[in-house]
Amino acid sequence: REITANSSEFDNGYIFVAHSQGGPISRAVVEEMDDHKVKRYISMAGLQNGQFIGPDKVEYSIANDGPFLATLVPETMFNYSAYSPEDFYGKMQKDYVIYTIENPDAQYTYSQFNVNRWPQFGSFSTANFFLPVYNNVNRCLPGDDQCIYDQHRRKANFLKLEEAHFFASPADERIMPWQSSIFGRYSEVDTIEEIETKYMNLTIVNMNDTLEYSSDTFGLKTLDERGGLFIHEIANITHGCWRADQTDGCKWAPLYNDYLYPALH
Repeated sequence: REITANSSEFDNGYIFVAHSQGGPISRAVVEEMDDHKVKRYISMAGLQNGQFIGPDKVEYSIANDGPFLATLVPETMFNYSAYSPEDFYGKMQKDYVIYTIENPDAQYTYSQFNVNRWPQFGSFSTANFFLPVYNNVNRCLPGDDQCIYDQHRRKANFLKLEEAHFFASPADERIMPWQSSIFGRYSEVDTIEEIETKYMNLTIVNMNDTLEYSSDTFGLKTLDERGGLFIHEIANITHGCWRADQTDGCKWAPLYNDYLYPALH
């Protein structure tokens, strides 16, 4: 706010660009900043609808993500290494949810708990302090006028955007599911226990079928209907390639020239 308020070059608006976890954080800024002048918002492989290791990504996670996940939270809080490969088929995910619910202060220390978008909506919408708020699906108790006011305010601030561009790639090896970058998520289960027992039944729900879009909770549908929502699904772009060349052969310059430059201009 200080940067944009103290420089005349931002008086007529500006473009806001974010990558990875910066996606939901930057969207939260847009929704909270009543005096923002963001004209065009660009999210590249943003974790817009949270993170959850589902059945389509479990084998990859077993093979590649054990050490990576262990760097996200300390073992004294949640010990990924204590789980066998078989446990990654739902048990680990269920235990992670239970830990998050039973240890709410963890969300104020490690962001991995904030972005956990587990597929049991009732507990997610009340126990996660971040994503439900900025997806505007947090529950307002009867008589809580401030909560209702804030929901309307956040939606109004999001709809100040003239354009919003959300970029994603099926080759993304970090965002799970990769469709989260374009507001997809896994299907729901009825109970926390079913995160484990019905794990293999989870499927992808695309943006248009989510509550956030169909009920227009924070403005996605309205922005879409007025022609300001742009969903970009691009093949063969790994997670880090949105910002630099990668050793896997993914090159940033063609990505920028073919896709990012047109969105910026």
